[in-house]
Amino acid sequence: MSKRHKAHKEILSKGLASEWNDDHILDYTDELEHDFNLMTISEGTEWDLTETAGGTNPDIVFEDNHSWCKLLTGGVTGQSSVMKAKLDGVASNITNIADAPIHTTAVKLEAYHTAGNVIEFGLFDNGIGIFTANQDGAYFRIKDNKMYAVTGDGANETETELTGITLAQNDFLSCRIELSSTNAIFYVDNMETAKATHATNLPDSDLTLKYGVISANNVDSVMFVDGCGLTRFRKKS
Repeated sequence: MSKRHKAHKEILSKGLASEWNDDHILDYTDELEHDFNLMTISEGTEWDLTETAGGTNPDIVFEDNHSWCKLLTGGVTGQSSVMKAKLDGVASNITNIADAPIHTTAVKLEAYHTAGNVIEFGLFDNGIGIFTANQDGAYFRIKDNKMYAVTGDGANETETELTGITLAQNDFLSCRIELSSTNAIFYVDNMETAKATHATNLPDSDLTLKYGVISANNVDSVMFVDGCGLTRFRKKS
């Protein structure tokens, strides 16, 4: 049979409904979850592509026996391929640090030059171009063949090299950013042990989701986005 079954485990002890929390059940009055569709809906429906400059617009493809969104720059230095989330069909900010947003994603780093800043993805201010220095946001950066966690407030940024990660072409990475008013916590592959925690230069602007690649030294940058999700608190006051 093709259907998968869960393993049988010992029955949990009973408890009261009042004892449950968000770790056990999603409280409709507390959190919002959104998964971006990267298969059946045209990428231009949920994503704005206007920051792409010279490169190929991000496109949903079936490649390497898999469906995902492909960002491709072309082999001329400075060309980019960028996508950012839409709100009601228009590129816009969609969350704020006060929402305590959690961004989870899976990407494949297909190709890039090993010198320079060539890939960024995560939470950014919609109005500031990706790859801009000190931009408002909390995001991942691929630079000089190393991976970094970055937070910025529009004037300054904190950048931390993530140790224990050896990058290579065709790398698959599962990544998560947990942002709050006190810190930004970054995870890669292991979702229980943080790779970095930032408490300085946290973004003070509204934020959206962005993915971007840029070519360096006439070498093509290519990234596949295999999944993208955002969880945030509902407005309470």
